[in-house]
Amino acid sequence: MPQPGDDERRATRARRGYSEDARDAAKANSPESQPPRAADPDRARRGAASADQTSQSFSSEGAQRVQRAASQSEEPAPGSLPNAPDAADLAADAAPRAGGTYGASRAEEPPPEVPRHSKSRSSQSSSTKPPAPQKPDRRFRGSIIRTIGSTILPGVGLIGTRAHRLGVILVTAIVACTAVLAVVVLRDPLGVAGNILQSGLIRTIAFALIAVAAIWVAIILGTYLISRPSKLTSKQRTLGGIAVALLTFLVSAPLGVASAYSFETARVSGNVFGSEGDSKSQTRPTLEKNDPWADKPQVNILLLGGDSGAGRDADEGVRTDTMMMATIDTATGATLITQLPRNLQNPIFTADSPLAQVYPYGFDDGGDSFLSSVWHDAPINYPEYFQDTDYAGADALKWAWEGVTGQKIDYFVLVNIDGLVNLIDAMGGVTVNVNFPIAKEGSSSDYDCGIGGYIPEGPDQHLNGTDAMWYARSRCNSPNGDFGRMQRQSCLVNAVINQADPPTMLTRYEDIASAAGDMVSTDIPQEHLSAMVDLAGRVQAGHIVNRISFVHEENGFNAAYPDFNLIQTQISDAIESTKAEAAANDEPEQPAEPETTTAPEPAETTEQAPEVPEETAAEEPTGGQAENVADACAYQHEEPEGDWVIPDTVPVYTPPESEPAQTGR
Repeated sequence: MPQPGDDERRATRARRGYSEDARDAAKANSPESQPPRAADPDRARRGAASADQTSQSFSSEGAQRVQRAASQSEEPAPGSLPNAPDAADLAADAAPRAGGTYGASRAEEPPPEVPRHSKSRSSQSSSTKPPAPQKPDRRFRGSIIRTIGSTILPGVGLIGTRAHRLGVILVTAIVACTAVLAVVVLRDPLGVAGNILQSGLIRTIAFALIAVAAIWVAIILGTYLISRPSKLTSKQRTLGGIAVALLTFLVSAPLGVASAYSFETARVSGNVFGSEGDSKSQTRPTLEKNDPWADKPQVNILLLGGDSGAGRDADEGVRTDTMMMATIDTATGATLITQLPRNLQNPIFTADSPLAQVYPYGFDDGGDSFLSSVWHDAPINYPEYFQDTDYAGADALKWAWEGVTGQKIDYFVLVNIDGLVNLIDAMGGVTVNVNFPIAKEGSSSDYDCGIGGYIPEGPDQHLNGTDAMWYARSRCNSPNGDFGRMQRQSCLVNAVINQADPPTMLTRYEDIASAAGDMVSTDIPQEHLSAMVDLAGRVQAGHIVNRISFVHEENGFNAAYPDFNLIQTQISDAIESTKAEAAANDEPEQPAEPETTTAPEPAETTEQAPEVPEETAAEEPTGGQAENVADACAYQHEEPEGDWVIPDTVPVYTPPESEPAQTGR
């Protein structure tokens, strides 16, 4: 039977058991009882849910114990405490004691308390993820890198984006085209260079460069727009715009300049080199397209320096004061330069030309019989013979050179002094050696030599276009007359070629190209440019350039009464000697043997008296090599011709003590 105090003891035991269960649960969930683990947000969430379930299970067990204890006695026993807690009180009190939530309504249920170690792990795991603002920054940097990639190789920046296929196609096409172009250029670089000089093709290249620039810029812009983040800050928009503008400028500017230069080159090429179908010539050869030099063992090109500038009478027209013939062996590239003086009188014409009939005893127009006058006077005197040509003066002079030298002239190239002046000004001047004070303007016949002043004597004189013109034209106080002037003209042309460096050509290309277009005229058609460039390459590779010069009263030559048979024989011997030298260079062992055999036999050469003059006559003119032009143009003081008084205002060059001056002033 129930004893007094049984109900209180049972309630106490129930409370003690519930409290122990709650402590056990709390201890099991404490961070001290858990081993250290790496931060894992999923594990933290699972731990919090498990703790909640454990608390609820212990709460329900404690409430059941209280209810079982209360059911044993519905009425309180006499002497029991009036304030003994019932089952409802115990159930409500169990939650705060154990830190649980039972007894609270679902609406007021507080969020489950996450253990301390779970919070730290979740915070650590969240810190490993990049913050949200950093994602657009990283994508923005990536878009800039991709844009730079498309600037270097169009399309490479699109690979890996939603335009991946387009990027692969572009890169593959560009690499393939570059490889094909490289193979073509490496296989025949000279042929490619000759084809590019044709105005039609180079104009096409100019348009193609514009198209390439536009497509390239579109690829750069498209790469940036496709790869950039969808949301950008104002700073990123500004930086992106500046980067794209700079990259497109780096691509479009060089291509635009190249296109402009191509258009200018096409214009100059069209003006200088006419089309074979649009230009007519009575002396120009016809070449085979497959092998242009198959049936031509040698090519003869007439190189002329014309003068029609200020100070010359209008009725005199162009005077070819400088005349040379370049004989080029098409197999080896060995070249012989033949020089004839402008005052060679009564030149004969080749027998198959119409001028040979009207000038049976050589050229003579009644007032002038010099070789330099043929270009201007022959077409005027007999225009009926030049109806089917666009190069009347050139055809007449080529016929005269053929009659004098016995060699067929294929092409001509005329360099006009007027155009040379503009070219030198476009280049910024030219530096030459002046061996004596050169008179500007005037003539000896009018007794006004040097009326325009003098070019001072001295080495490395920098001349503008006008002074360079008088350097090449002046004759009134020139030593050796025409022959001295011929030498200076060669020196001027050589200086222009040597000083036309690539930086100057690039920075002043348009002015130089325009001046060159006015300076050069030729009957070489555009269709022959590829073959001519190939021939020039053979000349450069051959490294053999000989020269034979006909100077008055030297080696049997007389300009007033020329012996044309002697001239033709000497030229033929010089050509054969040049070819033999080229053949000897192809066989390196043979040149040493003749030297050893000829050295111990000087008596045999002196005994053969008739052969010695012939050999010397052929060797002396051909002894000059290409480098001898530089030697002839080196500074060496010369006394001016005539008794002209040079003003004291003209500077006097004072040479070093090892080279005392002999100015005669």
